[in-house]
Amino acid sequence: MRKALAAAIPLLLLGGIAGCGAGSSDNSTASNAPVTIQFWNTFTGPLETELGSLVKDFESSHPNIKVKLVYQPYDSMLQALQTSVAAKKPPAIAQLELTQMGQLATDGALAPISDLLSANDAKAVQKSIIPAIATANSYQGKLYTVPLGYNSNVLYYNKDLLAQAGISPQDMPKTWAQLEQDSQKLAKDTNGDGKTDTFGYAFPAQAPWILEVRLWQSGAQLFNDANNKALFDSPQAVNTFKQYQDLLNTKSAEMVQTDSSLDQLTDLFAAGKVAMFEQSSTAVQAITSAAKFDVGEAQFPTMGKQVYSLGGYNLGVFNGAPPAQQKAAAELMKWWTSPDVAAKWTSVSNYMPGIQAAWNTDTLKQWQSADPRRAVAAAQMPYTRSRPNLPNYNEIADDLADAFESTMRGQGTPQANLTKAVGQAKDVISESN
Repeated sequence: MRKALAAAIPLLLLGGIAGCGAGSSDNSTASNAPVTIQFWNTFTGPLETELGSLVKDFESSHPNIKVKLVYQPYDSMLQALQTSVAAKKPPAIAQLELTQMGQLATDGALAPISDLLSANDAKAVQKSIIPAIATANSYQGKLYTVPLGYNSNVLYYNKDLLAQAGISPQDMPKTWAQLEQDSQKLAKDTNGDGKTDTFGYAFPAQAPWILEVRLWQSGAQLFNDANNKALFDSPQAVNTFKQYQDLLNTKSAEMVQTDSSLDQLTDLFAAGKVAMFEQSSTAVQAITSAAKFDVGEAQFPTMGKQVYSLGGYNLGVFNGAPPAQQKAAAELMKWWTSPDVAAKWTSVSNYMPGIQAAWNTDTLKQWQSADPRRAVAAAQMPYTRSRPNLPNYNEIADDLADAFESTMRGQGTPQANLTKAVGQAKDVISESN
């Protein structure tokens, strides 16, 4: 059904989007006249305002370029982009979730950086990006996108509940074994009915980006080096599932919800029903506002290797846009990678920069000192790993998440469910090649 919908939706949308793409109608034919480009993004509210402010700064320093911000819903951004590409009217530049770049690069929709900038500028941009982040912007050895802003999952905790259990902020769990021990200390039966109603730890049933990191931490591989064979039914992956099962069996942890929004999990934490849970570093302000207690932030606990999640967005320029628009979009992309701009966006959005020199700016130093919790995710950045840049990877990730949820609900063994997911991945990879 997912495949059928994925194929059908772009066709259904074609008529509606084709007319509003960034076609040549946005361009003046005069060589010295301003070039107008569309910048598709998913930001709303305060972030939309802050993005608009930065765009005005760019326009001030580039008077021959005008940028039109166009909102696209997060859930339909990829489909909207694919439809605009098919209609030969893509935006000049767009915000891309990490897993979208591989699909668009495979389709030939994105222009590699080497085609957009001079050799020296392309080399300078590549060198400016944190190595772990450069991987998230590359496909088959080529840099296709540049950093927009990132997050990493961290461990949020209820300081009051931990203090009652005798756990200090300095002793927060850094390993899975410690997490299990602390969860048992924190779990409570406040109703006296023999059932846990306040859990030490909770995790979502469907959040593949968390599960992927757990697999990497355990030494499991998701795919072979050629990315044409799934390997996540290995003994290490089976052991990852078993460790989650063991944690659930202690009755000190809970698995909640079936979607990936984490809203229900966040609500349980804010209500004091969960002492610790993992969520994006960019959610700290919302979580702190919702909670009626002091919220702490600690390192994402590991199952072995020091690997952390990398989420967030890149900026990509589209091949189908007119040459003048591509050139203008490349200027915006290059401007965004400057340390001062990257730092300013972080200071107003809480998305961390992928530009190494941005961390040395006064802006970033002040941003970190204003809330020491921000240092947690910053320290994880050099050890982050991005999700695989494979065509249709989201479909594979969904099947992997289904295998996890089924296992946690007692529907099949870890090995059987993982083997089934690997078989499904084989079909997806075969159809994508």
